[in-house]
Amino acid sequence: MDFNANPFIVIWETTQACDLACLHCRASAQPVRDPRELSTAEARQLMDRIREMDPPLFVLTGGDPLKRPDTIPLVEYGTSIGLRVALTPSGTPLMTPSVLASLRDAGLARLAVSLDGSCEAIHDRFRGVPGSFAWSLRMLRAARELGLSTQVNTTISRDNVGDVEPLIALMRELDIALWSVFVVVPTGRGHTGQLPTADELESVFERLYEV
Repeated sequence: MDFNANPFIVIWETTQACDLACLHCRASAQPVRDPRELSTAEARQLMDRIREMDPPLFVLTGGDPLKRPDTIPLVEYGTSIGLRVALTPSGTPLMTPSVLASLRDAGLARLAVSLDGSCEAIHDRFRGVPGSFAWSLRMLRAARELGLSTQVNTTISRDNVGDVEPLIALMRELDIALWSVFVVVPTGRGHTGQLPTADELESVFERLYEV
């Protein structure tokens, strides 16, 4: 690809609303939607413009995109105009098996779910809401049963840098297409105190390379 002509990926923060309270949230998400968010018609116009760029992947993220009532129709519209649409919902009860089935039927190319710990104690503390770990696992397993391609996003921070080996084991168990590992970025609610040390990160990178 010529990255001077086309982006490799386009990520749209569809909403700032989210029912989680993640310690590192770059969007500084809040419980309710901002009235200035794009309307459905404006969202379609945005997607039309992005289609002109011919990007191979278009990601709907947030906040939690499921806080928008038009997310499933937008997935369907994006697919209909030739976008490969992925979704990164939050680990909350908003994602049900019926919603997953509707997303699959709308043409969703991939579901990406955040897991920031191999157990409830680590993940739920990071995400700020008890139950998020269980909801996230349930979502991933239900998506696989429906035949959806799944991905896990993990943010490495001081909270979970010692949890890498159990996370690796969990990733293998979940039968995912991709494990996307990030380092916490001090923006939004993220701050430098959450960053692992340079030596810790080198150790994580080396282990991920081996895996």
